Amino acid sequence: MAAEIKNTGIPKDLVKYTVIRTLKSKIEEINQKLNDIYASMRYFEKKYGMKTEEFYKKFTSGSLGDDMDFFEWKASAEIYNELKEEKKVLIEAIG
Repeated sequence: MAAEIKNTGIPKDLVKYTVIRTLKSKIEEINQKLNDIYASMRYFEKKYGMKTEEFYKKFTSGSLGDDMDFFEWKASAEIYNELKEEKKVLIEAIG
C-alpha cells in the first residue's frame, strides 16, 4: 500500500535527495557490520577448519556439539545473511 505524501512546501527533489542519502548511510552502516561479522566467521572457519556454509548445515542437523562457539557462529551466519538481504532491498529501493 502506497502512502500519500502531503504537499509540505518542501521541494520533491530535496525530499528524494534526503531519502536517498539516508538509505546510502544505512547501507554503509550495514557494510561495516557485514565486515565485522565476516571477520568473526573467518575466525571460526580457521579455528574449526570448515567453511561457514558447511558448519551451518552440520550444526543445524545436529551433527556437531553444543560448544558456545557454535552458537555464536550460527548466529553470526544468520545475522550476516539477514543484513545482506536488507542491503539488497535498500539498494533496490535507491534504484
